[in-house]
Amino acid sequence: MIELKQVSKQYQAKDKRGNKLTVDAVKPVSLSLDHQTSYALVGESGSGKSTLARLMLGIERPTRGEVCLDGSNIALLRPGELRMKRAVLQMVLQNAQSSLDPRLPVFDSIAEPIRCLKKMDKQSERQKILALADKVCLTVDQLSRLPHELSGGQLKRVCIARAMSISPKFIVFDESVSGLDVTVRKQILDLILQLKNDGIGAFLFITHDIDVAIYMADHIFVMKDGSIVERIEHAASYDDFKHEYSRKMIESLPPKSPEYRNQQYRVAATL
Repeated sequence: MIELKQVSKQYQAKDKRGNKLTVDAVKPVSLSLDHQTSYALVGESGSGKSTLARLMLGIERPTRGEVCLDGSNIALLRPGELRMKRAVLQMVLQNAQSSLDPRLPVFDSIAEPIRCLKKMDKQSERQKILALADKVCLTVDQLSRLPHELSGGQLKRVCIARAMSISPKFIVFDESVSGLDVTVRKQILDLILQLKNDGIGAFLFITHDIDVAIYMADHIFVMKDGSIVERIEHAASYDDFKHEYSRKMIESLPPKSPEYRNQQYRVAATL
């Protein structure tokens, strides 16, 4: 569905003395993301995870390389074609509050992508929104509220429903459980997994937390300094991570036994 061919991204910046320099945010990366598959991109802050995701979604253009969606190089598409192609790609950002218009009731925030891209009649739109709210465990009363009247976990559910409203083929969750308490975090992760089982399509979960990556994804990419340094399929424990950088990330975790940490999301639901 999404294929990256030697994609890289550079930015121009200046050092402390005002001299121009080139920053390699993403070094040449090639990968393919398929339908109905879960992926995780894990790495520390500044590793290039979010930049790579924006390249995948066509939000940013690569400096070099090709990003192909269903076989089409998105850089060669006309604006109208690109708009329709990108409709099947959605992103749920870390800061749910800033992702929503503070003046719009939750119902209208969820409906906004539908109104821009699907053009449903009012009755069909309402039925769609109510069905989405039910899927993400939002009440009818919550749909009439403004964003500041909801909790952090409820706002995450709103953003997930909004992303799902136009039935995308691929959703990127960018640090989407950061800042939530342990119980709410577990609820959101399980909600995303349940939606995947119900046919949400493919998703990419961006995180700095290896435990979350293991819990959420069939395929894990470890990213460091703009490069993917390790690729793991169906990771079951820390033992599946072999690269030196991956091992260092694991060693930097709080001092708990591997048996404890590997069961946290599955059994204890704590970090």
